[in-house]
Amino acid sequence: MKKIAASVLLLLVLASVLFLTLQGPVETNDLSNRVRKIFKNLGYKGTNQQFRSDFHLIEYFIVGLASILFCRTMGWKIWVGAMLAVVVGLLEETLKIFLPTREFGKIDLIKDCIGALIAAVIVYTGVSVKRLVWRK
Repeated sequence: MKKIAASVLLLLVLASVLFLTLQGPVETNDLSNRVRKIFKNLGYKGTNQQFRSDFHLIEYFIVGLASILFCRTMGWKIWVGAMLAVVVGLLEETLKIFLPTREFGKIDLIKDCIGALIAAVIVYTGVSVKRLVWRK
């Protein structure tokens, strides 16, 4: 059951990434503005363009968590899940080369990688602490 749940979660997260990637410029700006207003109320001060770039950290933190959870349920190492998330980021940015209204973003790709790696560090730290606490 855990494998199925982790697989479904990963597929939903990847579908969300694809949905966001394939959006047109009007839809992307509208969504960015709505979400940025929420973060603005929490103290975020960046422009819409800056927010869209910064959101890659959050997006790929979530992709990283879902990828790592999937890989852990398959018995694979945490770093495999992190690398899976990084590959998804690379594929997403590469896909943007072929979309007429989108462009490849080096900074976005770096933020994708950082978001995935933050997820891996948090999960690794949590697993390590759990092992120390529950060690007999």
